[in-house]
Amino acid sequence: MNLPGEEDFVARREQLAAQIARQRTQLASAYQDLEKPIRYTEYGMKGFGFLRQNPWVVAAVPAIFSIVTSAFGWKKQKVARSSEKTAPTAKGTFGRMKQIASTGVLYSWQLYQLYRRLKTYIP
Repeated sequence: MNLPGEEDFVARREQLAAQIARQRTQLASAYQDLEKPIRYTEYGMKGFGFLRQNPWVVAAVPAIFSIVTSAFGWKKQKVARSSEKTAPTAKGTFGRMKQIASTGVLYSWQLYQLYRRLKTYIP
């Protein structure tokens, strides 16, 4: 035999159970979101540790970027005063690449000579 109001009690109980289940899911996702800043901070610290152990990377990246941009002619375009624009020729691009390569070889040779003189002092 059902007592009066028992059906309302069962429906209310089911409603509260569903609400608690939703809140548990929301709490679990919020807890996982709390981990993200800590994880990204750890990644950043690992990156800084790598840069601290390999300081040559800090010097190499801008140099490589500069070489690549000058090799492909990626530079800021100046505003032309006249309506005519001249396109770079293939010969000009090849000449620029040759000049960059020869400069790189020259700097490499000078760096090797410096290393050869200083290698006795390097532990």
